[in-house]
This record gives sequence, structure tokens and C-alpha cells, in this order.
Amino acid sequence: MISNKSQSVKSRDEWINELGNPDWKKRIEAVYNLKDNLDPKVKSKFIEKLDDENENVWLAVVNALRNYKDPELIDSLISNLRNSSNDEVRWHSAYFLGEIGNSKAMDVLFEALNDSCKEVRFNVAKALGKIGDKKSIDPLMKALKDEEPIVRKEAISSINRISPKKPVDHLKNSLKDEDESVRSLAAILIGKTKTVDAFDDLIGTLNDKNSIVRVSAVYALDKLGDEKILQPLIDALKDPYWEVRSDAAAALGKLGNDKAVLPLLDTLNDENNFVRKSALKALEKFSIFKK
Repeated sequence: MISNKSQSVKSRDEWINELGNPDWKKRIEAVYNLKDNLDPKVKSKFIEKLDDENENVWLAVVNALRNYKDPELIDSLISNLRNSSNDEVRWHSAYFLGEIGNSKAMDVLFEALNDSCKEVRFNVAKALGKIGDKKSIDPLMKALKDEEPIVRKEAISSINRISPKKPVDHLKNSLKDEDESVRSLAAILIGKTKTVDAFDDLIGTLNDKNSIVRVSAVYALDKLGDEKILQPLIDALKDPYWEVRSDAAAALGKLGNDKAVLPLLDTLNDENNFVRKSALKALEKFSIFKK
């Protein structure tokens, strides 16, 4: 027999009272039931819960408040980033400060680039990129020497986001980073700047021991679009990794220099089907197959 007993539904005031429940799961449930109707009373109660002893409750409250960019929320996040002994609270604070994007947090974010926790430093670098203040460039330059590759990568990305043209010299240094993912990203971002002065550094990267870094170097040279790249790209048609050869063939087609025709014709005999297709497509741009 099916019961007709209706389930009780808590009122708004009852959910507000639940924010003080000793059970942290109940407090989170209250946050989720109140977050879509943040009137001044609820918002004030949420602000009070920014000091909740349970990090899961704290995180739920911050998620609910972040779109409002409340000054008290920003002050709380700044305080947590500077003073909390909890790694997760600190890195989440850095993350949310970046999402909110308030320049008031700049000083504490600069300090936190030296935090002992790599997740904090990573999220700080990301946050600085999102805030986009050019004052961040010098601190981020220093972060390019961080001991953790993920921090160095994020510093590169944030520098590029803030000022794509300025940091090329520092990105050149990152082409020699011990981590291949950092070297790869540096090559890609140098390519996006289309800085011909970086040509010699990119040529060296074409000899990198990591195939993905070499692919990134071909991408960067392609973006330069300068006649200097002709011979390095022809040489790259002999690279041991098929994707380097394929991308080099495609780049030669876009460059359009007749000196690439014979090397591309030779590449039609490549063992890899994708490379052969790239060479054929490149040769079609020279119109040598017209009757």
C-alpha cells in the first residue's frame, strides 16, 4: 500500500537555522538550499559561515558568494591565503581570488608565490593571470624558476595572458627548462608572439630530445612566417617522429617557397601515411600538378 503521507519541506527560516547545525553535512545541505535566493539576510548568514570550522562548509559558502564579489568575502579569502595552516583552504582561496578578479588581493598573491605548497603557488600564478595586472609580470618571471614544473607552466601562461609580447626573452630561457612540458609551452607561446628574434632559439629546440617539444618548435616556426624558417623546416622533414615531419610539410606548403618542392616530392615516399598526405597537400599549393 502506497503511503499518502507528504514529506515535510523546510522553510527558508528553517534552512537558515540549519546553518548552525552541529552536523557539517546538514550545514552544507542548508547552504545548497539557500544559495539560489541570496537576499540580504541569507547573504549575511553566509558571510558569518566564512569562519566555519569545516572546510567543506567553507567551500560551499564561498562558491555561493563568489559571484557577488562581496568585500567581506574578498577580505576573508585574503586572510585565509595569508594565515590558514590548511593547504587546501589556501589554494582554494587563491583560486577564488583569481575568479573574483579583485586587484586588492595582489600583494597577498605575490607573497603566496613563495608558499610551501605547490598547489597554492600554482593557483596563485593562475589567479594573477586572470586578474591581468601588469604589476604581476615581474613576480611571475621569478616563478619561472619555481622548483615545480606545473608552477612554471602556469607562470608562463599567465605572463602570456597579461602581456603576450613583452616576455619573449624569459620564454627563451624556458625553452631550455628541464621539463619537456614547460619547453613545449614556451615554444608555442613564442610562436604566438611571432617574434623573429627568437628564431635561433627555436632552431635549437628543433633538436630537442622530446618529440612533442619538436612538434611545438615546428608550430612556432610556422607562426613566424619568415623565409629564415625554410631550411630548418626542410631539415625537419627527416625528423624521426612522424608528426614533426607532417607539420613541417604543412608549414612548407604555407611558406610557398619553390625551394621546398623537391624535398616535399621526396617526402611523398615517407613511410607514414599522414606525412605523405601533408606533403601532397603542400605540393598542391605550388600548382605543380596542373595539366
